[in-house]
Amino acid sequence: MEIKEDAEKIVEEFSEKLADIPDLEETWYITDNLNLTRKDEAHEKNPEKILRNARIDKDGNLIVKKADWI
Repeated sequence: MEIKEDAEKIVEEFSEKLADIPDLEETWYITDNLNLTRKDEAHEKNPEKILRNARIDKDGNLIVKKADWI
């Protein structure tokens, strides 16, 4: 019966603490940035800029690492 008394005491104290919490309007999201998306538009692609840091052999071929599983 001691456990039951302790449980009832805990519930009473918890209920008292809940009574001190003010009633506020519910909040669903902490920011107003809900469902933000960017426009679906193509961007200019510059192959020279993309390949600027790529490794290229003397014939102009792109050098890439071979897959590890082969």
